[in-house]
Amino acid sequence: MNKFVRIGAFVLGAVVLAVVIIHSGPELLWHSLRDSAWVVGPLIALWGLVYACNARAWQLLIPNRPPEFTFWRAYLLSISSFAMNYATPVFSLGGEPLKVAGATPLLGTRCAVGSVVGFRFLHATSHIIVFLTAVIPAAILLPHTPAIFAMLGAATLAFTGAAFFLLSQHRDGIFERGVALLGRLGPLRRLATRLEQNRGRLQELDRELTAIHAAPGQFKWALATEVAGRILCTFEYTIIFYGLGLGLDFPRAYVVANMSSLITNLLFFMPFEMGSKEGGAYLVFAWLGLDPKMGTSAALLSRVRELAWMAIGLMALLLMGDAKKSTAET
Repeated sequence: MNKFVRIGAFVLGAVVLAVVIIHSGPELLWHSLRDSAWVVGPLIALWGLVYACNARAWQLLIPNRPPEFTFWRAYLLSISSFAMNYATPVFSLGGEPLKVAGATPLLGTRCAVGSVVGFRFLHATSHIIVFLTAVIPAAILLPHTPAIFAMLGAATLAFTGAAFFLLSQHRDGIFERGVALLGRLGPLRRLATRLEQNRGRLQELDRELTAIHAAPGQFKWALATEVAGRILCTFEYTIIFYGLGLGLDFPRAYVVANMSSLITNLLFFMPFEMGSKEGGAYLVFAWLGLDPKMGTSAALLSRVRELAWMAIGLMALLLMGDAKKSTAET
């Protein structure tokens, strides 16, 4: 992304965040956060379970994984990579190279790359599946206006198409076909030509990515595990609702979790989700007829949880140590 675009996105996010905080009232936010700070502990514990699902799903994507690639190793790499993703200003992809580097000594380079790319596909697919389950409660609880129905309809169509695309690419491979696609894009033809020289390696990476589909039912278990993790993380707003004195209102919390996530993903270019996370929650709370200022408080509590897990993930790097080299081909 162009430097000036990044600076512009940062400034925009900072302005949106400042406007939302000022409109919500800094003093009111402070008292709200102070009174509900106790929920941060349960939120950290909840996301510990979410990351356990992520780690297990990643393991399940590797049909012939060596016994040295333990759940504990996958778990530490998962929370460390997610910590790096949170720290990455744009696209949230900073943790993937770390994950590959940590898994390579045990899995080999090709298997490590294939499994990490495969997990990103799985993670995105599970996100889409859970969002689609929120469309009906959202259609019931959000204002019955043409704009809202148009947004939900467009999102449903786009995400359904995206889910089929991701699943097909995971089954058929993406590396070799991705280079062919780059070759059709004028500005990227030079890069495609350079990558084309490594067609053999690309084919090997595709074989590693799609190997899971040769094991009957294993991909379904991996996807089910990842979907379970995604559903678990939506309970975050149920806990936050209770901490803010809004009761155990799971339907509204479920809609907030998914709709605010949709807004954040649409505004992916904002560094560190700055402004998009708080602004999205503010907007969805208002749509649901709740005090939008509570939405700002909810988003800030979620951000505190993110910062806590970022610190935990970075500390996990110290716990992993050196992995014993695998005999897998690199």
